[in-house]
Order: sequence, then structure tokens, then C-alpha cells
Amino acid sequence: MKTNATLKSVLVALCCGLALTACHNDDEPGVDLSKPIQLSFSPAQMGAESCATIAVKDAAFEQGDRVGVYTDAGYSNVLFTNTDGTNWQSSTTMYWPDDYTYTFRAYYPYQDNVASEAAVPVTLPADQSDADKLTTIDYMWATADWAASNGIINMTLNHKMSLLKLDVTDGEGFSLSEIKNMDAAILGTIPSEGTWNLTTGAITSATTGTPLTALTPCMVDNGDGTLTYYALVMPGTTFAEHSRFFQLADGSTTYSYVLNLPGGITAVESQYCNISLTVDRSGITMGTFTVGDWTPGQSGSGSVTLD
Repeated sequence: MKTNATLKSVLVALCCGLALTACHNDDEPGVDLSKPIQLSFSPAQMGAESCATIAVKDAAFEQGDRVGVYTDAGYSNVLFTNTDGTNWQSSTTMYWPDDYTYTFRAYYPYQDNVASEAAVPVTLPADQSDADKLTTIDYMWATADWAASNGIINMTLNHKMSLLKLDVTDGEGFSLSEIKNMDAAILGTIPSEGTWNLTTGAITSATTGTPLTALTPCMVDNGDGTLTYYALVMPGTTFAEHSRFFQLADGSTTYSYVLNLPGGITAVESQYCNISLTVDRSGITMGTFTVGDWTPGQSGSGSVTLD
């Protein structure tokens, strides 16, 4: 009797296992593997007027923007193009291989003919004077693990460069309109070349190439008596203490701000440096200096939400 009871228990367990296997194959809850993988993308926001809203127009991707996707579900560097400001069209229709969890990596802007996923070349232009020019170097990236789903997966891409944000007000002897018409420049020894690792998202400046000595920033009139100048630099870029950092020129006279921060500034991935400056006839002086994450969440991390 004891032997028969044991045998009966084993048979029941085997039957239950077969039933579970059948359920996995034939009755997958909510996952139809014959339907394409659906992806949507959005850029991280800083929560205020910034280079983020300048570069990607109201902090949202728009028609014509292109994102690349890698996934261990069996696809590499698939192009997704924004078709109407909301929807995305992929160059290759992707399907879930099975109802398991897969890793996705998304990056912007899309790069054609990537020779090495670990070393995509990037360059920093000296002229960053308008939104379109900033867009080409506002490198963004995200990664996440996703279980197979027929819902739309929305990936929020975080900014991987470092943002310089200079808030300028008029001081004695100057009007804001006069300052607005001056030629602005951010000065330093600024790496112009680097590599982007699409596996980790990290951007590394190169020791090769001729460094830039000046950047022309993007200027925004905030309408509240202040101007803000924006520029992007590669992580690791340094601006030395006691060196000329920012200047305004009206053709006959140049006004400069000499960086008086102990240790200078070292640009950090996914972060911004915000300096407030006052311009008057005697020169440019600093008011406040703050740093923070150029994302609503953790610096350098990719966040995702499922719609």
C-alpha cells in the first residue's frame, strides 16, 4: 500500500508538470508572439527650460527623429523613425523569440554603419548657437530588461553629455538688449573628439584631435530680464581655476569672466553645471554655482515606463 501510494503521487506530479508545460505553450497570458514588438521613446527632462527643451523641441521627440535599438532578442541597430511626433516606424519588424525577458538598449541620434558598438566616434562642434546644432550632439541612451509583452514599451533616454548652463543678468552700465547683441563664447581646452560605447552608454573624450579653444553657445532670452547660454561638452572636460571661462564681445571691447571656483570645473556625464553671472562695465562676476542631474532620476541611468 505504501509503494502504490508513492507511485500514485509521482504520477500526479508528472501530470501536473505536463499540464503546466501545455499552458506555457498554448495559453500564454496576454502575449501573442506573432505580433511585432512595439517601442516608443521620449527624452529625459530636467523639469525647466534647458538645453533639453531646446535640442528636442519642447522636450519631446518630433517627426523625423531617429533612434537606434539593440536587443538580445536577436536584433542589432534597428532604426526607429518618428513618423508624426507620436508614433515610431521600425526599419525591421521585430518579434519576441519567446515569452522570456530580454535586454533592450536604445540610443539617439541614430548612427548608420556602426562598425563597433563599443566605440562609435563622436565629435563636438565649436558652433552650438542654435537648437538644430545642439540636436546633433545631444547624445541620449537607455537600457532596460523587458518581459515579452504586446503592449507599447516606452523607453526614456537619458542625456549622456554634460550641459553648461550660464544665466546672465545686466549690471551697472548695461542693458539686457546690449548684452544680447554681443558675441558670446565659452573658453577652455575642450576635447573635440571622443567615442560612445552603445553597450554601456558612456562617452569618453579622446586625447587625439585638436582641442577646441572656444564654443559659441546657444542663447535664450527668458523674457524675465535674464539670458541663458547653453553648451554641451564631453564628460571629463575640465575648465581650470583662474582661467578665462566666458566672454562677451561687442566688437571694440571684450568682457571676461575668470573662473574663480576652487579646483575649476570637471564636466560629469548626465549632469549640468549652472552658473549665474552679472555683466557690467567693470567685467563679469559670478553669483551662484550649482550642479545637478540632467535627468529627473539618477544620473546616468535609463528609466522606462510601460504604457
